[in-house]
Amino acid sequence: MRTFCGLAAAFLFAVAPGIRAQPDNAPTPVPLPIPIAAASTAMPPQDLDALRAVHAREINDLSTFKTAGLQRDAIDPYLDSAAGRQFLRELRAADLYARAVEQLASGSTLPQLQAMSAALVKIVPHGQSVSPYSPYFTTSAQLQQVAGQCASLADCFGLPLKSEAPLYDVYQVMPKGTVTVFVSQVAPTEELGGLVRRRGGAQQYLLPNRSLWSAPVLVGTIKN
Repeated sequence: MRTFCGLAAAFLFAVAPGIRAQPDNAPTPVPLPIPIAAASTAMPPQDLDALRAVHAREINDLSTFKTAGLQRDAIDPYLDSAAGRQFLRELRAADLYARAVEQLASGSTLPQLQAMSAALVKIVPHGQSVSPYSPYFTTSAQLQQVAGQCASLADCFGLPLKSEAPLYDVYQVMPKGTVTVFVSQVAPTEELGGLVRRRGGAQQYLLPNRSLWSAPVLVGTIKN
């Protein structure tokens, strides 16, 4: 079992009772103060498994995954504002405008600027690493808060089936000083023509310039 570093004190609680035990050969989750339910609200786990078998290609290439977030008529004026211009400056890439639209459209609300000097976290399927370019993070407190509102972390954070797993690794990043982040609400998503829907609703912290943050460090594991 992996142990926490950095956020250890925040996570040293027992996992909520009633969660199904892992098989003997499965990794043991690090206890977290989060009562996680096991299923998506969209459909039972067995139905999701059947969809994965039939639609493996579409799930892998994300060709049917859609976010019901902000539209261009809201994004364009935001990118023309002082906050939006700062967002664009921090992307600093050849396709920065397209990337800005994609990241902003992942939310159902326009981002609020927030000065951040504390750690942020990101969940990825167990055994995978964090992309050096992914801008989507949240707080450990937000993980705990939304767990009581959604049937699964995948539902709260609008994850595609490709990124859903029974067990997630939790990675932490630290800002290099006080850094401006862009906080919005995760938009609802759908996949496979609406066969799978996620409600969203969690708070996401967009980091358009990952160079202002430390490399991700694995701090624990958590059930979906």
